[in-house]
Amino acid sequence: MNCIKYLSAIALLVIVIMPACKKEKVSAEPLITSIRNYAAAPNDTVVTGITPGQWVVIHGQNLKNALHIRFDGVEASFNYGNFANDMAVVQIPSVIPFNGVPDELLNTVTYVTTSGTTTYSFNFNYPAPVITGVSTETFFPGDSVYIVGSSFFLVQSVQFAGAGITKYNVDSMGTRIGFVCPPLNQVPGGVITVVAKGGTATTTKTYAVGKPSILLISNENPHAGDSVYIVGAAFKDIQSIVFAGATISSYNVAPDYSSVGFVCPTLSAPGIVTITTLYGTASTTFNVNDINTGIIGNFEWGGSFGWQWWGGASLESGDPNSGWPPYDPLLSGNSSMYLQLNGSNMNSADGNNTSTAIRLNAAQWVPSSNLTEQPENWAIKFEMSVPKPWNGASLVIASDITDYIFRFEPWNTTSGAVAFSTKGWVTVTIPLSSFKAKSSAGDGRGAALSDLTKLIGPSGNSGMYLYMHNYGSSATETGYYAGFDNVRVVKIK
Repeated sequence: MNCIKYLSAIALLVIVIMPACKKEKVSAEPLITSIRNYAAAPNDTVVTGITPGQWVVIHGQNLKNALHIRFDGVEASFNYGNFANDMAVVQIPSVIPFNGVPDELLNTVTYVTTSGTTTYSFNFNYPAPVITGVSTETFFPGDSVYIVGSSFFLVQSVQFAGAGITKYNVDSMGTRIGFVCPPLNQVPGGVITVVAKGGTATTTKTYAVGKPSILLISNENPHAGDSVYIVGAAFKDIQSIVFAGATISSYNVAPDYSSVGFVCPTLSAPGIVTITTLYGTASTTFNVNDINTGIIGNFEWGGSFGWQWWGGASLESGDPNSGWPPYDPLLSGNSSMYLQLNGSNMNSADGNNTSTAIRLNAAQWVPSSNLTEQPENWAIKFEMSVPKPWNGASLVIASDITDYIFRFEPWNTTSGAVAFSTKGWVTVTIPLSSFKAKSSAGDGRGAALSDLTKLIGPSGNSGMYLYMHNYGSSATETGYYAGFDNVRVVKIK
């Protein structure tokens, strides 16, 4: 009888204990107490801020059976081999679209196990914003503009060209800020500044609404009736164009405002080019209609003739009634005298400064007082006409001082060799900073010129040679047939 009572007591005790055990299992929810650096002691300190991609150790309770670990709502991948009941080693996702994270999830880690969920708050070390550019440097009031860069997270303010931008959109990955350019009177010009969670980014460059700029003139020494194109940017709402003192009243503007075309009127003197728009004025630093400034050779009778009378070129005249020098109708459009280079297909390594060349007498390339300037401030210019396809031969430009040269190869494009020609006479501009030394990669393929005296000596006075050479391993695709005039060196900056 006592045995039966004893067994009954045990059964009752089991019944009482079982619910208690079940309750304990339900209450084993995860708990995070700290997040530490994943490093050996003493560097395994509690983190005050964490960075995307960083490895950390989550400390707490009941962490073993994790189903999800989310940082700012983004799933982290993990390996159960790095887990214990009181700790979990995990890498924070390297990419977190902070701008798309709901406010309630910012700066949180959500830890989900088979027994429950916990949320822990922390601070992210947001990366500093970086501005790499703008979608277009030619913008006008009402245009859509995008500031491009990285880490534009939780942007607090945007300043653009002197205007405070209050309405803008930022993509989730923080790489682009978009807005509409304000009216002209609100954008005086200035730098771009973005203040974001990770800090402040400011450009060194200043920007201005619609400020025009002139990059080049298609023909700087045109004749009356020639087509001329001014190439640059922001030629919108033009108020006036002045070309060598002549006001241009009839012109066509490209749809993207990058060029202006007109028919050259009769010009009476040298002068600069100026374009004035509603948004500013652009002017050249050099004259057009000028065959005297910086001249090395203009091939006209007189002191600036320049040519040495040998080397492979021939003298021609743009006057059909000249007799001699002869007139070439293929090179029409230039009423003055000029030099021609004309040759057939060239074998590999053919051409030099004595057989396929325009040889020019020594002249002052750059005034001696300017020899300490940067080479990019000065350029060789000449007019050129190429009526027949030209492909394969390099026009080498050299002084008689050093082996720094420039290889003019207009047929050599990013998509491969494409035969080059012109429609009439055009101006070629070659900054002296484009000249390069000889290297293992070949002539004119080494270091860029950084000192003017290395090209033209301590006096700045040197001869000049323009000659055709085939640097290819096989014969050129074509020969060459071109006219050259008004070889000069001028200041461009």
